[in-house]
Amino acid sequence: MALDELKEGDASVDVGEYTFLIEDYLTESFGSFTIDYSDNWLRKGFTIIPDRGTSSC
Repeated sequence: MALDELKEGDASVDVGEYTFLIEDYLTESFGSFTIDYSDNWLRKGFTIIPDRGTSSC
């Protein structure tokens, strides 16, 4: 994740007061995403998870 400006080939999604930008080819490949933020002793930061079921096995 990074701060960026909308460019040609980007999709824009508003969630509450936030606007997320994602490159179109990623939505074509993976569909939608879940963005999760953790702030605990084990892990702090964002995780981006494709909603389309993927497997690492």
